[in-house]
Amino acid sequence: MTQLIDLLEEVRACRLCEPHLPLGPRPVVQAGEGARLLIVGQAPGTRVHETGIPWNDPSGERLRDWLQIGPETFYDCLLYTSPSPRDRG
Repeated sequence: MTQLIDLLEEVRACRLCEPHLPLGPRPVVQAGEGARLLIVGQAPGTRVHETGIPWNDPSGERLRDWLQIGPETFYDCLLYTSPSPRDRG
């Protein structure tokens, strides 16, 4: 698990695109070794950037609807690999 934690910390600390981002960098990521699904998003909206909670916007509601799961399941890192309110890194 230490390798995963180190990787997540490295990703969160990334500032490579900083000169090109009007709101600044804020990589939002969570992963769990036991996750059965990896969901990756690109260019999160303002709400996600402000809260640090991915898929915390209409696109997330649509995604959860397609997956037929609620927020509690969606943000449970033991089931899915997706950022969570409890991991606002």
